Amino acid sequence: MLLGIKNKIKNSGILGKSPYGKTWNEKNGTKQQEWYLKMHECYKLQHEDFKNYLKTKKDVETILEVGCGTGIYPINLKHLFSNMRYTGIDFSESAIEYCKKNSEFEFICGDFIKTKLQKYDLVYSHAVVDHVYDIDSFILKIIDTCKKYAYITAYRGYFPDLPKHKMNWNNNDGCYYNDFSIRQIEEKFIEMGLKQNQYQIRSLQTEQIGEDTDWQTIIEINKVIKE
Repeated sequence: MLLGIKNKIKNSGILGKSPYGKTWNEKNGTKQQEWYLKMHECYKLQHEDFKNYLKTKKDVETILEVGCGTGIYPINLKHLFSNMRYTGIDFSESAIEYCKKNSEFEFICGDFIKTKLQKYDLVYSHAVVDHVYDIDSFILKIIDTCKKYAYITAYRGYFPDLPKHKMNWNNNDGCYYNDFSIRQIEEKFIEMGLKQNQYQIRSLQTEQIGEDTDWQTIIEINKVIKE
């Protein structure tokens, strides 16, 4: 019991909050690559869903991955972008250094929410919104940065009835573990002028172990569609 209380206090940051992104910034590129490869294998269905989605977008010339990490996509799956100009952005310096050493694509080190960027035909992000410090700003920035399409996944569950985002700070990792509110983000979509036929929010089942994380949330944006 005492150990549980101590862990809750430690994770709350009451005794000194860890810097945001501590987990990723403390690992060197090689260690991060091992971790990203493991995570990629754990979510094969999610990545297959994106690959199938990407195949349907024949009019994409420029593409941005938000939270590219050590470059599983631009390095291990670079064939997916053979006819595109790929750019990856991540706030981990060691991850971006690893990407630049192992890929000829373009990479940017920075906080996506705060970084001024050009617009891309397609912007996508896998399992990053689950850990950001501002969910709405992150997603709205993706939509603002895309010219045509956006594809965003949240891996921690599918919560159609959650009225507001639930953000859970983890001091050990130095990041949030967020429960993503579909209701709240739909309100933001309306505020920014997106029409209902320009976005789709759906669930994808990736496991069957009886946990929230059996399901993932997928957001697809299509600005090409007009009323």
